[in-house]
Amino acid sequence: MKSNPFNNLPKINKRDAINILRKPISEVKILADYYKAVFQLANYPCEESEIILLEFIKFDYEKLEYKIAKRKAIEVLAIFGCKRAIPIIADFLKNDDDYLVETAIWSLGKLKCDDNDIINVICEILYKKFNNKRVVIQTLTNLGVKKEIDKIRSLATDTQSSNGVKGASLAALIKLCGEEDKLNDLKDLLSLSNQNDRHCAVQDIINAGHLSVLPSLIKAPISPSFKLQAIESLWIGDVVFWKNINLVNCIDSVIIDDPKKINTLKIKNFKKDLVFLIDQLFHTDFNRCYQSMKELEKFPSDEVLYYLNNNWDRAKSDYGAIYFFINTYKILLSKQLYDQSLLEKVEFLLSDNWSNYMKFKSSAIQILGCLNDTKFYNNINQFSDDRYTPYWKNRYTALLVLQNKQIHIKKDFAKLFLKDSNRFVRLKAKEICS
Repeated sequence: MKSNPFNNLPKINKRDAINILRKPISEVKILADYYKAVFQLANYPCEESEIILLEFIKFDYEKLEYKIAKRKAIEVLAIFGCKRAIPIIADFLKNDDDYLVETAIWSLGKLKCDDNDIINVICEILYKKFNNKRVVIQTLTNLGVKKEIDKIRSLATDTQSSNGVKGASLAALIKLCGEEDKLNDLKDLLSLSNQNDRHCAVQDIINAGHLSVLPSLIKAPISPSFKLQAIESLWIGDVVFWKNINLVNCIDSVIIDDPKKINTLKIKNFKKDLVFLIDQLFHTDFNRCYQSMKELEKFPSDEVLYYLNNNWDRAKSDYGAIYFFINTYKILLSKQLYDQSLLEKVEFLLSDNWSNYMKFKSSAIQILGCLNDTKFYNNINQFSDDRYTPYWKNRYTALLVLQNKQIHIKKDFAKLFLKDSNRFVRLKAKEICS
């Protein structure tokens, strides 16, 4: 069974999931169990799972819990690559439930549907009142369909179009028609005030498939997770340089995540006192968090350390805040200011209490490498083994720390990573060894 670090649903096995999905709705006491069963069945891609899910989506009940589970089942079938689901999923394109239609469109794109009749039905939705034309445009782009390019072009400039629709339209024009003059417009979307719009812009950049936007993207005030996703999607093969862009430098920059190199956006009424700035580290908008870190650098370091420590217990229950807290500690450490409690915090963050996929893990590894050489080197075998460090970003981070060490045996340690399962980790290891 594949592990999912963010799966907080109660675990059920494959057989229990199948039994739930086979029950008629009249026999299911808790309708949310349908969703739980579909979610867990996603961990078991096989013909039996596909058959059960195909049977499940053929029924039609008005209960909201069932509809949500049905949409998830269609999504899972697409993720499984179940081609025989295409005609069944296509039947939902004319459903009254816009959310179901949206899921069907996305899934048909994921399955690379090439049936012209089905594609024509998807195209027709562009001309109807529909809440998410963005997914329609994305799917047509994904399928390489150019027939509606004039309509898409009009949506790119329509004042009534949402930023999400405009971004998807720009990506389509770049990808399908090679209109590289639209790249600057696409870059501008990374500076939108709404964080969700900036996140959508990242996906649009990925869909456009143009590496030239990467330098702007890595400076945008968004989560490093989105940036790494873009790098993984856009950078094909094991080359290190493309024109004037260095892949390894891009990854290094995202992992180090220096707030001074982030192009933060102006914020109205942004106070400049310590209490306010510390509170901003808890904000869900990364732009505010990065701006706060920039401002905190202007204060006496000992005062910043005091306020960080006083709010650490509150931060521990918010993994988003932990990332910005630990990165602010990292800034203070670069100024040679820290206390004994920092190592305790780092060891807590690197413990098994947290999933390896938490974004703050890499920052904790960087601090460990600066604070305690012995502990860092004692963990190098664990950091180099994807059984213990499954997220490639953290294995890469260990190499990044190692690269900056002035020790003659660092190449020997780097050799542990040369056969890593991730191409970026292999590149970094090769860079150190060469």
